[in-house]
Amino acid sequence: MTKAVFIDYMGTTVDERSQEMGEIVRRICKNSAVHDPKQVQRFILDNRRRYEADSYLDSYLTEDEIVDRLIIDMEAQLDLADDPAALRELIRRHWVNAPVFPDARAFFERCPVPIYIITNNGLPYMERALAQNGLNAAGVISADTVRAYKPHREIFDEALQCSGCAPDEALHIGDSYDTDVIGARAAGIRPILLLRGRIGHDGVDTANDLLQAMELIFKIN
Repeated sequence: MTKAVFIDYMGTTVDERSQEMGEIVRRICKNSAVHDPKQVQRFILDNRRRYEADSYLDSYLTEDEIVDRLIIDMEAQLDLADDPAALRELIRRHWVNAPVFPDARAFFERCPVPIYIITNNGLPYMERALAQNGLNAAGVISADTVRAYKPHREIFDEALQCSGCAPDEALHIGDSYDTDVIGARAAGIRPILLLRGRIGHDGVDTANDLLQAMELIFKIN
């Protein structure tokens, strides 16, 4: 029986295509040697994931520290000439202001079991975002808490401890196979991959939106 739902934040609960992220990409395209928005987005995503993968326990870097390194990388590799402080502020505003998906708001209102957010974002930004968006979570488990990013199992184990659930009493919903599905499985938690119109993966339960995921969860029960 499912006693708790764990859910990813960026890309699952909120849309990563915020106004702030659009402005970040526009500024980088304008003030660097790379003028293709898709190439800029790919550079940011790939290098952020690389830093998160390498940040573990004693070598852990916070998201703020990773942003500082990304800006240095863009200055060196993309010839970026922009105000680092302004870019940092835009990124922090993105973490707080990313818009909630309509189905996510309905999911939080209707889900009959406690919802715990598992996120790579820093806890202070998450607390501000949830308060601003009026989303009530039973708990927030941040990478900062365990000094490990998804898919390291420590963050999922911490969610189990916080919720008081055994692995087979919780499910995890996320939009990334590489971080959400692999990480949940490592901790023995059943994952649901949120597609939002993308192609799914074989061997994993999928849902197109969070309301469909909720139907799947309680059909499983």
